[in-house]
This record gives sequence, structure tokens and C-alpha cells, in this order.
Amino acid sequence: MQVKSNNVNINTPNKNLIKNEVNKKPFTSNNQVAFGYYSVKSNNSTSLISGFFKTQAMMNSNKTTSVVDKTAPQQRFSWNNDLKTLFQNNKAVIYAMIPRTFNAKDTNGNQLIESNEQKGTFLNAVERLDELKSYGINTLHLLPIHPPGKKEAMGTAGSIYAPADYLKIDPMLDDPNNPKDVKEEMKTFLDECHKRGIRVMIDLPSCAALDMYYSQPELMATDEKGIPEVPQGWQDIRMFKPWADKENKALNKPLVDMHKQYVDMCVDLGIDGIRADVARAKPMEFWNEIIPYARSKDPQFAFLAESYTYEDASPMANVPADRPEDLLKVGFDSYYGQYHIFHEWPTAKEFHENMILNLEMSQKMPERKSLIGSFATHDDKSPMANGGVLYCNLTTGLQATLPMTNPYFVTGFESGDRYIYPYRDKENNSTDTDCTINVAHPEKLDIFNYSRKPEGDDPQIGKYMSNMMNIREKYSDIITKGSYIPLEVSSNKENQIIAFARHYNGKTLLVVANKDVNARESGNIKIPGLKAQQIADIAPAYGAQSNINASNGFLKVDLAPAKFHLFEISTPNIENQVEKIYKQK
Repeated sequence: MQVKSNNVNINTPNKNLIKNEVNKKPFTSNNQVAFGYYSVKSNNSTSLISGFFKTQAMMNSNKTTSVVDKTAPQQRFSWNNDLKTLFQNNKAVIYAMIPRTFNAKDTNGNQLIESNEQKGTFLNAVERLDELKSYGINTLHLLPIHPPGKKEAMGTAGSIYAPADYLKIDPMLDDPNNPKDVKEEMKTFLDECHKRGIRVMIDLPSCAALDMYYSQPELMATDEKGIPEVPQGWQDIRMFKPWADKENKALNKPLVDMHKQYVDMCVDLGIDGIRADVARAKPMEFWNEIIPYARSKDPQFAFLAESYTYEDASPMANVPADRPEDLLKVGFDSYYGQYHIFHEWPTAKEFHENMILNLEMSQKMPERKSLIGSFATHDDKSPMANGGVLYCNLTTGLQATLPMTNPYFVTGFESGDRYIYPYRDKENNSTDTDCTINVAHPEKLDIFNYSRKPEGDDPQIGKYMSNMMNIREKYSDIITKGSYIPLEVSSNKENQIIAFARHYNGKTLLVVANKDVNARESGNIKIPGLKAQQIADIAPAYGAQSNINASNGFLKVDLAPAKFHLFEISTPNIENQVEKIYKQK
């Protein structure tokens, strides 16, 4: 049959998109109170987008509304951490953000937050939590929150990955109008997250700022000549010394103790887990001390390793090669895999090979180790650079339906931020560091300066996220527990059609997608057990129109660029009719 959908011409932006959205009628679900759309009266596109986000949050969130009392003693929200279980069950939906920019107020529009403007704080971040909830987010990844180093710094605020003190919270995250200190304000923020069912994971940097190198030399690594060890390509950080005696496997006790104090701080604050930056920078023996220590404080304390399935740009100088298997065996719950180079894989073949590699590796690991859907991280260029809205929706659809994968989005993705900063590499006499240059990497999230709130001009990406995460929840058992069955595609010369089935307890979901963001792709997909039947695309519509016809055992497709389709099909015996199936342990 031919499948058609309500499509938008991506090449001709619809200037009335927000207007159309705000004029829609409200809806009511079984467990939600109907709210009308906000009335947005502004010619400013940013205000329109903000209004649309607020509307989406009101309509789709759990309707948690809290007023922060700025003077009352802290009364903590009762919360039972379950983040470790969430990772094990492939049910974390993660959003990475930088607190100092997440809800910054750039009133003059130059994209820098200056002295008379409001930086992101823990308290003003609460304003956006319902918005995140509306996208289906249930886990926040807070990028580092420590005071950045000032010496040989990168950027006028300092890199968030060059901490001057691991055991302190950046005072710039404090609300100057609130009498509470920054630690108490962070507790308020965490409680507000937990009230909404949002878990919070904090980023543990792998290195230290020069300031820390000089103030705590007992923690720092030097070579035989006393020269500090520096990760390749970074001027503002120095590496830690994990061993007191490597030959005899004796760890550097002051470094271990400092990290245990870090864990104590996290547990006291109410943080649910740690993302370990460049986890391989410390040996397995080190993590075998820290992870059990954290679990003795909180058995559900989760650990995510920045670790890749294989080396694509490493090993770097002074950094060991990646070994995800070892990290998973000593207690990490999840890792990055290799999705971030999806746009570099030339064909669908490499996509399947990557998924199979991880599923087969899981068989050698303790049970229920998982991936995150890191199609882009803060280290990567904006997904918009790889194909705009079409690419963003394609990768959202894939990570929402892949096995052993917890979806993962970086702040600004939801509205298509391209991370293009006009101030990049320009002189700035107003600085909090010894650097007067607004350092920023092209088309990457700014981690070096006090920059604007991450935000683009394409809120339809966030709407697509919301819908796909709802579908993911509806078919949770198949997606989080089901087998992975790559399907044979013929008559597709460029090998750009991605086709696979997810199967569990007699039920099947079929994914069909075009990897090519620039051209249509046609082919035939072999689907054992498929009968000529009515099939309906259950994925949200976007982009141009695809044509799909079902017949006995086959699907004939003509797919629009970067188009993602999802079908529920009746093939109860498909696992017995294919040559290979793959499962997560």
C-alpha cells in the first residue's frame, strides 16, 4: 500500500509555524488537565519559541508547579533514587545541559551574558524543567558545575572541564537575589527535578585546572623529568596521578580520598549518578575503589562512562586506549558506544555492524549493560550541521527504537541550535580569567564563556522528540527488551536504507529509514512472515512524502531524504524465519 503523511516542505520554512501552533485547541488526556495555549503577542521569534515551549510543557508535563521560598529552611523532597535501574532497563531519556547557560537571559542580543544580564543559575533553571519533561526527559546530565580555573584558561569564563576545586560548586551559579548559598540553591533545584520524576547525573571531569595543579601537587601526574602530563590538544588542564606505585598496583591515596569526598558531596546534595569524563584516564583499580564506595552510600547510584566501542580518534598522548569492556566489568552501567560518528558511516551496513558489535559485546558483560544514544555530545558539532531538521528527526527516531540504547540529547537540540556564536575568537576586555579571547569551537556548544541560552529556530524538533518519546513509552517492552533483526535490503544501489525489526513476545515493530539526507532512496525490504496487509506509519510525520507498498514477504519503498518510518506489523514467528537475531544480555 502507499503510505502518505502530512508533510512540511523543509526547503520553504513556514513562517507561520508558531502562529499555527498557538491557535490550536487544547486537548485533554485521561490523566491531564486541559490547558489553553499561551497567547503570544510578539514579533520576536525567540519570544514565540519560548511561548510555544511553555505551552508544550503545560500540555504534556505532569503539571508540577512549585514556588521557591527564598527564606524558609530547606525541606528536602523525599526521593528514592532508581537511576541505576533506569540504565539497566534502557529507560533513561537524557538531556545534557550547562547550568550557567541553560536559562541565561541575553537581553541585548549579542549572545554573551554580560554584567548587567542574568547568567544561568540553579534557581532560574527550575523555570525550564516542565519544558524538559514535555520532551519525555527523565534524566538530566549536568555538565561540570565546579569553579573553573583562571590560569592559562580557555575563554572568558573558563572551561567547565578545567575545575579549580572538585569539592566546591561554582559561586557564579548562585542567584544573587536569594539569601541561600549556592549549595542550598542546588538542593532546591535537585528537589524540583525529583518532584517531576527527573533524575540528575553530574559530570565528573577527568583532569584539573592549572590552578589545582599548583594548589594540590600531590594529586597531579608528572613524567620522569617532572614535566606535567597534559592531554593532547588541551592547554588549560593537567592530568591526575592515579598510581602511587604502578608496578605494585598501589593507588594514589590522596586522589582516591578526594574522589570519595566528591561522592560524599554528591550523595549529600541528592545527585543520582556520575558521568565519568574520559573514564579511561583512570585505571580499573581506581574505579574498583570509587564505584563500590558510592554504592555503599546509595545502591542505585549510577555510573555512565565516556567510553567508545572502538578507537576512532585515539589513543591521544598521555591518555590510555579505550576499553569499555573493562569499565563495564568494574561497575559502570552504561557507555557511549559510537553513535556520534553515524553521519560519517558511508552506508547502512556500518550502522548495522556497530549495533551488532555492541549487542555481541554485551554477551561477554554482566547483565543489562547499556548504551546512550550519543548521536551528538557537547564534543560534537551541532546535529544541524549534518542535515538540519531532517537529520535531527532521523536520529531521534533511531535512538528511540534501537536496542540497549538510552536516548540522549544535548541542550539546544530541541530547537535546532547551530551553536554559531558571533563573538567567537574575538577580544573581550571583560573576563573572569587570564584569557581575553572568547574561545569557542565552530558549531559546538560553548563551554568556555558566559553565553546565551542554547536555542534555535526550529521548535518542531522538540515536538517530534515529545511524540517519539511517547511512542517509545507505549511500546516500551518491545523497544527495551526485544531482539534486533537486521533486514535484507535489495535494489538499493547506494546501500542507504536502514531496515530492522524489534521483536518481543510475538509482537514486532518495523523500522525503515533513509540514511541519506540529500536524496531519495528506493529498494525492496525482505520481511519473512509479512503478508499483504494494511500498515500505518506510527512515527510523527515530517519532511517530504515516502511511498511504501506491502506485499507477501516484502516491502517496496521509495523513501524521502532522512525519513524515519515505524510500523507495527503482524509477524509473530519472525525470529524463527530469519538467519540471525541479536539480543542484549
